[in-house]
Amino acid sequence: MAGFLEALGRLCARRRRTVFELWVAAILGAGVLGIMHGGVFVQQSTLPGTETQRAIDALAQDFPAMTGPTTTVVFHETREASPGDWRAALTIGQSIENIGKLKRVAFVENPYVPGMGGLKDDNAVVVRLNFAGTMSDVGHADLDALNRAVEPARLAGLDVKFGGIVAMILNQPKSGPQEGVGIVLALCVLLLAFGSYLAAGIPILVSLCGMAVAYSLIHFAASFYQIAPTAPMCAAMLGIGAGIDYALFIVTRYRQQLAEGDDVETAVGRAMAHSGHAVVFAGGTVVFAICGLFLSGIAFVGTIGISTALAVAIMVAAALTLLPAVLGALGHRIDRYRLPRVRPDRSSRRWAAWGRHVDRHAWPYAIVAALVLLTLSVPTLSLRFGVMADSMSSPQMEARQAYDIVAREFGAGHYSPFVVVAKVPGEEKRVRPKPAVPTVDGSEGLGGLTKPAVPAPSPPPEPARPKGAPDASKKPDKDAVLIAQELRERLSEVPGVVFVGEPVVTGKTAILQVTPRDAPHAESTTDLVHRLRDVEIAAVRDAHPGTEIYLGGENPAIIDLAATVGERMPAVVIAVVGVALLLLVIAFRSIVVPVKAALMNLLSIGASFGVVTAVFQWGWGIRLFGVDQAIPIMSFVPLFMFALIFGLSMDYEVFLLSRIKEEYERSGDPHESVVVGIGATARLITSAALIMIFVFASFVPQPDPTIKMMALGLAVAVAMDATIVRLVLVPALMSLLGHANWWWPGRSRPSAPPPPPPPTRPAAEQLELELTS
Repeated sequence: MAGFLEALGRLCARRRRTVFELWVAAILGAGVLGIMHGGVFVQQSTLPGTETQRAIDALAQDFPAMTGPTTTVVFHETREASPGDWRAALTIGQSIENIGKLKRVAFVENPYVPGMGGLKDDNAVVVRLNFAGTMSDVGHADLDALNRAVEPARLAGLDVKFGGIVAMILNQPKSGPQEGVGIVLALCVLLLAFGSYLAAGIPILVSLCGMAVAYSLIHFAASFYQIAPTAPMCAAMLGIGAGIDYALFIVTRYRQQLAEGDDVETAVGRAMAHSGHAVVFAGGTVVFAICGLFLSGIAFVGTIGISTALAVAIMVAAALTLLPAVLGALGHRIDRYRLPRVRPDRSSRRWAAWGRHVDRHAWPYAIVAALVLLTLSVPTLSLRFGVMADSMSSPQMEARQAYDIVAREFGAGHYSPFVVVAKVPGEEKRVRPKPAVPTVDGSEGLGGLTKPAVPAPSPPPEPARPKGAPDASKKPDKDAVLIAQELRERLSEVPGVVFVGEPVVTGKTAILQVTPRDAPHAESTTDLVHRLRDVEIAAVRDAHPGTEIYLGGENPAIIDLAATVGERMPAVVIAVVGVALLLLVIAFRSIVVPVKAALMNLLSIGASFGVVTAVFQWGWGIRLFGVDQAIPIMSFVPLFMFALIFGLSMDYEVFLLSRIKEEYERSGDPHESVVVGIGATARLITSAALIMIFVFASFVPQPDPTIKMMALGLAVAVAMDATIVRLVLVPALMSLLGHANWWWPGRSRPSAPPPPPPPTRPAAEQLELELTS
């Protein structure tokens, strides 16, 4: 591997013009694909194997219009107009009618029509609509059409808010100036690490080029696959940080080789052979760890993982191809424009002294560091999974504003009611129209027997069926009607249920709308869903064998998603840890070192989980992060953070252990090798960690709580890993374990190098000594 990377580095430095042309073509080509053919980022369309999905499937035959993604439209009063005014009410009715006429809308409620659902009072009107198809079918054109449809209400002075899937897509997290602040802070760290403006700009330039390609490809892939809205943000968050770090490691080694007297091409080749080798293993670990998210069994979590892994892989490719070409073009000029009074080389001696200090006091440092990490991990024991709901969004987001209006006017549970679907066995019966029977009406009727009959007047036309309404020709099944009434009576008595709507029966299928008391993200709502499914609905189902009864809706779907993540979490953990252990065993030919590295990584992950739980779930200082209430942890955030943090932690582990092993094989001294390794890599690891922390922290101001959680958790994890773990706990444990760190079956300990021979005296001086003696 080292030989190949050295040859690759030399080739890129020698043929740098060709490399530049290829990268420019890649950036422009990917950019055109992303801009011209990019898709819309959407949430997952289906939840295979869950009760929510079974409820949707049961609706498909008799209520097909109600199986698509739902959206909530809220018409709210302003100083200029109120829904209680008949003139404003007319504009609301016109807007609802316009929504129903949209081609992509399958069904829309209408509180002004009896039996068509919806909510209304003098201050607000709320309607829900179903789009045709799945979430992946909803595009920006549909959203624009929906905005145009409600224009009459807006012109009348009413405030119109969208919640649900539409608001989620309209308010996708977007990059802003805060990410630029993170890059500026990363540049400051690079200036202090390199002491040169030119050298500091190279890692940022290379990472931005790689990110341009990665983001464009992710956007293009969204036109073929369902990619979650948070995927590009996660890819940018990790891709930029990892890209800068990888370039930092290689540029540092390149400058060292130049200082030792190598020519430019040789310096590039040797930097690639050493630091490039570590970049390949570190990047590969991150990619494999994140790809483990596919084992979650949830498609959108897998797409977030593959998008982020793609960004990291492109960053590795940029570090191995574009960076050597840039270094070859700059040559010895890389140290131009130096920062005055900055001497990065002096820090190595201070870090070596710190490593020797930890080596002499290994037991106290190991115990204290472990206790600190375990203490920070304590809140993790109370971690509760949740999934993004409008009630948990930032107050700045339109979906949260829609929820607040509904909660204030009608109650929190009315925003996301449950849907109970009951389907009885048997074949459907349709209502047959009665045949016309001729009637005799006096002499005029008898005249029809002897003269041509007078055409009978045509029957009046049947009223038009509302769009998406059930098929009236399907005769309601008596058993379905009885079961629906039984369900309504039983569910109405359950504590936490405020209202159960009148059943709607078509053919063999009956549906009921159940309104909970509390907000979608409340723990009591989750408990209510479990009780309805496991107790009340199960009892009715057992009393009517063969009947399918399911509880679905947006909120139960959220709960099903959280439950699926919890079930699959152990599989992801085992897969990620196993792959990382295998890669470390291959890289270092050791048993103890990989196991110790995995345990240390788990400690830093636990500490980051604890901080995120304390801030967001317990509410400690939560307002400092722009969130106005304590909220559960998004179900896929711990899953994603685990894979990501485990991979990132291995980055620093690989760079530190590579230097320690190199010194151990040279000297055979397990203690001095740790001291030398700390002195040689601590400044580099600290700089890389600071870059990651600044990049991750720059995403905390994003309005989406999911991004906030991941950004804070990743920043804390990197801070813990680069300080307490890498600079305290790892050197202390390696000093305590000694030679056992590098035990491998059949391998002997390296012997210490022979002492240098004493300097020989000149012949004349030696002769004089012999004569005088």
